[in-house]
Amino acid sequence: MTATEIDSPPAGTASAPALRLEDVRVELSGSSGRVQILRGVSFEVPRGQIVALAGESGSGKSTAMLAAVRLLPWGAGVSGTIECQGEDVRALSSRQLRQFRARTARVIFQDPWSSLHPMRSVGSQLVESARSADGSLSKAAARELAVETLRRVGIPDPKARMDVYPHQISGGQLQRVMIAMALVARPAVLLCDEPTTALDVTTQAQILDLLRDLNRSEGITVLIATHDLDVIAGIADRLVVMYAGRVVEDGPAQQVLAAPKHLYTWSLLQAAPAHQHESRLRPIEGRPPRSDENLPGCAFAPRCPGARDECTGELPGLELVAVGHRSACLPVQQQKEAQQ
Repeated sequence: MTATEIDSPPAGTASAPALRLEDVRVELSGSSGRVQILRGVSFEVPRGQIVALAGESGSGKSTAMLAAVRLLPWGAGVSGTIECQGEDVRALSSRQLRQFRARTARVIFQDPWSSLHPMRSVGSQLVESARSADGSLSKAAARELAVETLRRVGIPDPKARMDVYPHQISGGQLQRVMIAMALVARPAVLLCDEPTTALDVTTQAQILDLLRDLNRSEGITVLIATHDLDVIAGIADRLVVMYAGRVVEDGPAQQVLAAPKHLYTWSLLQAAPAHQHESRLRPIEGRPPRSDENLPGCAFAPRCPGARDECTGELPGLELVAVGHRSACLPVQQQKEAQQ
């Protein structure tokens, strides 16, 4: 069952999702030739909501996010449907794509130090970001907007911070600057790729609170990629779990966390201190498959504590297991069928 079969309104309507990926496949060149990174990914990001992409490193989270704004490496092969704010992203010309990235969808990367120019002041980069989204803004107006946006994201003494360089401020403030650079463009969609990975726990909480507040007060749609389930529990409306380049479960975040319907999601929770109340954590044995490995059945089967013989030979599709909740776990699907 595809994402469009789950009560999805037609594209272009007021209630259409802010972002939709349908059967998206991505191939990249590797040492052994072309390898599939995404293997038919489908999910939606409803307007005005926060959706989290979760999974271990290598699951395809960042690739899915970069594919949504066409920021994949040169030579990447992409197929499937990608729509953002009613636009067919794959059909955009180079000029349209620049405008789309400047005005509609902005990306916040996990390492702000590598995302900002070290030889330019924070203010000059904020002004450039604002004017790239709105060419009618004068430098003075853009600077005023930049100062106000720094204030909104909690930067102390924002006028003074406009003249500093990236190496002169802390990691937490630098990540706030990255968020401000996105906000000066007044984007409809904010894509955050592991935005708290390099930060201490206290700063992580502050950044997440900021993202939640911006979502609630400004109505900005947020897609956040993370491997940290604490992030999901704190701010996400919906949760999409990925493994080996596929979506294995998605649904309302609190529902998925409270009652996971895929044994991979269950295993992630068993290994997470915040969600495991027993005295001993249960690490996931083994390793995720390499991108060039083509397993005939469920990719998680070799590591799964509840795998059955049929799991290694049959690839389960995403099916509804509860209202608005999909899973690609064969044992869960069989249990549901037995109860009906």
